Amino acid sequence: MLRVLLASAAGFVAGPVLIKLISWYARPPATVVVAATAAGVFALLACRITAPLALAAFCWVAALGIVLGFVDAALRRLPDLLTMPAFAGALTFLAVDALARERPTILGSAVLSGLAMAGFYTVLVLINPAGMGAGDAKLALSVGTVLGWLGGVVAFLGVLAGFTLASTYAVMLLSRRRISRRDRLAHGPFMLLGALLAIVCS
Repeated sequence: MLRVLLASAAGFVAGPVLIKLISWYARPPATVVVAATAAGVFALLACRITAPLALAAFCWVAALGIVLGFVDAALRRLPDLLTMPAFAGALTFLAVDALARERPTILGSAVLSGLAMAGFYTVLVLINPAGMGAGDAKLALSVGTVLGWLGGVVAFLGVLAGFTLASTYAVMLLSRRRISRRDRLAHGPFMLLGALLAIVCS
């Protein structure tokens, strides 16, 4: 319980920093919205991840993911200055955790999962560059890595949940004639939300 409370507090405190990062690219929402989002996400992750260093990796990706989600929703863009550090930070925390607990195999599985997810999204980008961007593939690298830390099934469910959420939202907008079939929707927020659902429900 203490771990969850500390994680939630850390997320709330990180709110102003995340707002600053969002403001580099787009008009940020209210600070309390971002802080509350980070606090809630960190708390959910702490309920599932018990190892401190692994939790730090997940929260690192989540924090930058919140920034990326807001930026992508506003600009349909996932900047390299955020996607690459997300992977680098996750890899560093998970590597230290794996070495400290003498579990190199789980690190290898996590990295392979990240590469596989990034590769899958890269194929989608090549097939339909108008519907999926390179930033999605780069974000998938960090998301796939942390999901893979929990196992291949969790990674698969995270991808599936992301596409299910995105498709449902698109169908809803199409049915209300809010968008046309040619409009492009930001996929990053759905990838991140799908990953969170897979982590919490696994």
